[in-house]
Amino acid sequence: MKMLTIIVSRDLSHEVEDIIAGQHVDCYAQFPDALGISHSCKGMLGDNLPWEASVMLVSGEDDALEALAEAIQAHVASKPFKPCLRMMLSAVDKAWV
Repeated sequence: MKMLTIIVSRDLSHEVEDIIAGQHVDCYAQFPDALGISHSCKGMLGDNLPWEASVMLVSGEDDALEALAEAIQAHVASKPFKPCLRMMLSAVDKAWV
């Protein structure tokens, strides 16, 4: 079992939710009022540039989560602007359900 952590611009959270639903994920956790902090603009806009984010945690099998991440990445890449998106796939040592 693995865990996919998705951190996405809050304005795209409903679109990402639709993608997750389309992948037939049993359930996931969402934290809609998060803040992402970008250090890539250091010196231009200040030291830390916060952005409104939504965090989603999805558990499942490796192949399914990789397909989900690729679908989210493709959807976000199709936007005419560059929204903030970070995804991490990590192993789960143990789960209780």
